[in-house]
Amino acid sequence: MDRIVVAFPNDEAQRRIVRLLESGGFSPARLCATGAEAIRAASKLDGAAVICGFHLRGMTAADLAAALRGRAAVLVISTAANLDLCDGENLFKLATPARRADFFSTLELMQSFAAGNFRRPAPERREEDQRLIQRAKELLMDVNRMTEAEAHRFLQKRSMDAGAKLTDTARRIVDAYSRGAL
Repeated sequence: MDRIVVAFPNDEAQRRIVRLLESGGFSPARLCATGAEAIRAASKLDGAAVICGFHLRGMTAADLAAALRGRAAVLVISTAANLDLCDGENLFKLATPARRADFFSTLELMQSFAAGNFRRPAPERREEDQRLIQRAKELLMDVNRMTEAEAHRFLQKRSMDAGAKLTDTARRIVDAYSRGAL
C-alpha cells in the first residue's frame, strides 16, 4: 500500500481523488475529513504524502503542513487564489483545474522528497550567510517590489541555474545593487 493520505472534508472530493490515484496505480492508505485525523494518519506512515483541499475541518492546508513539517509532504489542491494564501517548506500546490499529468508528476516529486529530504535535518547556515541572504532578499523586495517568498524563489532559481551556492548568488546581488549594476 502507498503511503498516501487523502484529506478532504467533502466525501465527493475524496472519491474523485481516490479514483484519480487508483487510475495511476496508487492506493491511499487512509481517508480523512479533519486536519487532526490527517496528522495522526501521516504521523503513523513514515514519509507520507498528504493530498488535501485548502480547508479541512479544524484547520487549513497551511496549518496541516506546519504540523507535519519534517514528517510528511502536503499537496494542497485548490483555486489559485486559495493557493496564494498557503506557504510551507513541505507544501506543494496544484491549482484547479489541474491536468492529470501535473497531478502525478507532483505526487512523484513529493514522494521523492519524503523518501530522502525529510529524514535528514538541513545543515545550519552560518549567521553571516543568513544575514547576507536576508540582505539580498530585502534588496530584491525594495527595488523589484517582490514579496519575500518571490525574492527567496528568485535567489534559489538563480543559484540553481548558475550551479552556485545560495550565499554566492546573494553576494552577487548585494554587490550588484551596491554598485548600481542591476
